[in-house]
Amino acid sequence: MRGALKSSLGRSLLSSGIGPLLSQVLALAFVPVLFRLYTPQDFGVWAAVQAIAIIAGSLVSLRFDLALVLERDLAAATRLLYAIIGVVVACSIVLALMIGIWIGYLRALGVDTASAALGWAVAVVLNAVVSNIVQLAGGVLGHGIWLIIGSVAGQAAALIFYILSIMRAAERPVLHSFKFDEFVSLLKKHRRFPLFSLPFTVMSLLRDRAPIFIIGAFGPPSLVGLYSQAWRLTHFPSGLTSAALRPVFFHRTATEGLAAQGEAVDRLVRWLLLASSPWIAFVAFGNDALFNLLLGEQWHGAGHLAAALALPAALFTITNWMDRLLDAVGRQDVNLKVEIVAGLGSVGVLWIALAAGASLTLAVTWQCAALVLSYAAFIWICYGIAGWSRSGLVMSLFAACSIGSLMYLSLGILRLVMSQADVFLVGAAAATLITIAILMMVRKELQ
Repeated sequence: MRGALKSSLGRSLLSSGIGPLLSQVLALAFVPVLFRLYTPQDFGVWAAVQAIAIIAGSLVSLRFDLALVLERDLAAATRLLYAIIGVVVACSIVLALMIGIWIGYLRALGVDTASAALGWAVAVVLNAVVSNIVQLAGGVLGHGIWLIIGSVAGQAAALIFYILSIMRAAERPVLHSFKFDEFVSLLKKHRRFPLFSLPFTVMSLLRDRAPIFIIGAFGPPSLVGLYSQAWRLTHFPSGLTSAALRPVFFHRTATEGLAAQGEAVDRLVRWLLLASSPWIAFVAFGNDALFNLLLGEQWHGAGHLAAALALPAALFTITNWMDRLLDAVGRQDVNLKVEIVAGLGSVGVLWIALAAGASLTLAVTWQCAALVLSYAAFIWICYGIAGWSRSGLVMSLFAACSIGSLMYLSLGILRLVMSQADVFLVGAAAATLITIAILMMVRKELQ
């Protein structure tokens, strides 16, 4: 029975993670080219437009969409789906009217009203194939607006694919006539999601997206571009774990309970700590020299920011799916409290540092310190609520620190006898092999 559960979990993680993995690999493959076709200022404008789009796309459902995962009855799920669509349409109209508030800021970055409208249409999930191809082709024309157009095209392609897939499904939602009272009753039934998950999402967006506007208020768009892309590159793995682990453990916790997930979650958290440690050391050691080599001299400065962001990005990769565990057992209040501390703390530190005249690198370093503390506290709190043993977690944390320190020291020694490019090549190969070995261990245990 236990082996069957492990096998089921392994297949679930594989099926949910293969698409995001391929998407991430494709997106990373285009990075060296796109970062030479577009300037940091272009990416700064794109980041601001994308931030507005993601904020809008994340809030229009009031997070009732999370309730669909928990609804087991198809008829009830269909009614809930159309109730959510109604909420999305109503909120979209309100947000469309509010978009004018952002126009002044976007014009300061060099984006006109038409471009802002395009940017607002970008959804949270971008189709990597179409968006990157359009961005690559548009880069030849030398205008930064193609970053936005590519994202819109990618999302449009993804939306069409999702609609066609849903309509061809055997158990697809069928539109019936429903009374307004039924919709209201369904929304009331799941009101804990807008009460707790919606503020949680707002605070998450504050933590992730507010720094873009704060940096834009204190510096030129080029600094926004350096920061946003350093953040984006260091947080690539978090998108994979979010897509692969969130839905799987949300569903398992909702059906089997939180305590039953202890062994699997603990194993994944511990292995992710170990797998990320050599990459943190590699990025910290490479710093600006690594970014200049891979992306070009125009990205000088992004490496310092990436070195600071590497540690909190790794911890976010481990924690960005664990909030769904608490969602499934009705403990959104804990998610919200921790996210308030993380969002206000990290953004507040960044704003205070920049307002005091600190450099962007120093301000981001303080921001990262606040994020590391909040992410570590969240893991500790989750283990406490679930009643899982923390001893293995502490041991894995020490082991990860040891692996990272050894990696950094080894690269420093190699730098004395090898060229910089060769050291980076050896470091990337070593980190890849360590990660593959660790992930193979995880796969073996989940079979």
